[in-house]
Amino acid sequence: MGKSHKKQHYVPASYLKAWCDPDRPATHEPYVWVFERDGTSRHRRAPHKLFTETDMYTIETADGGRDLCIEATLSMLEDRFTRMRISKFNHKRPLTPEEHVYLCTFVAAAQFRTAASRNHHASQWQNVLKIADDLAAKVKSATAEQRESMARISELSSGEGQSFTHEQVRELAAKPLQKMMAPVLRTTVPILLRMDLAIYSTSDETGFITSDRPCTWFDPEAYKMPPFFRSPALGSETIEVTMPISPQQCLCLNWQGYAGYLDASKLLLDEFNRRHRFHCKNQYVVRNDLKNDYWFYEQEIPDDAREKRHTGASAK
Repeated sequence: MGKSHKKQHYVPASYLKAWCDPDRPATHEPYVWVFERDGTSRHRRAPHKLFTETDMYTIETADGGRDLCIEATLSMLEDRFTRMRISKFNHKRPLTPEEHVYLCTFVAAAQFRTAASRNHHASQWQNVLKIADDLAAKVKSATAEQRESMARISELSSGEGQSFTHEQVRELAAKPLQKMMAPVLRTTVPILLRMDLAIYSTSDETGFITSDRPCTWFDPEAYKMPPFFRSPALGSETIEVTMPISPQQCLCLNWQGYAGYLDASKLLLDEFNRRHRFHCKNQYVVRNDLKNDYWFYEQEIPDDAREKRHTGASAK
């Protein structure tokens, strides 16, 4: 494929176009307002110039070529989403079963494909790789008797779960998106399809904001759990998967029965924007030059949080 498609978006330009400032000068290239995470600075930027990296999804072939199958698949999903936004969401029309599948695949990909996700998974696999490297070094310097002992331990500890070779771990640490994209989508999409789909709408001038991590997994009840179990999980009955569709709409996948096209109250709009601002890695995107102080509001630990319950019990 030569050097085509080297600059690849981890947040689609076609997705971001919905946030272009409607009041921009007619002679100016369409732009969105990009704010730093802490809100201290902002600038105008064309969507096609935002959130890109070189060969982020490109697979290097054995002969030194560039396999763009992931980039092509993501582009197809982006096109499907854009069509749905224009023909269905903008008119509050129901999705077909096929469109529902494409939407959930787009949402799952949006959550996994970002630079922040890539860096997180690379870090996790780097930890595993270090263990594998250390073990390989010990095996190399071990005596025959020690190697035999290690082999027996390995046989006893091996279960029926998936295992990886040293080289596979090295590849996962180096290219987590390329290696994990397909299995992550195969696992995530069927779950999203079973969840209730609500589309919240607003007529607010600013509307919903988005970011460099546009899809958010958030469990509003997680604070009641021990810290180790607070990571959002799709199996939790209180999990909410939210992703702004445009400044006028935000989808919410949930297990609580909220479904269809619903009006977003001012409180819900502010809360979703606050959530998405907190969840962004470095930058968030607004359709106009506006910053809402509520997006930066940090709530105190609720009285029914596990920390306070246990502190209170200890004090008695």
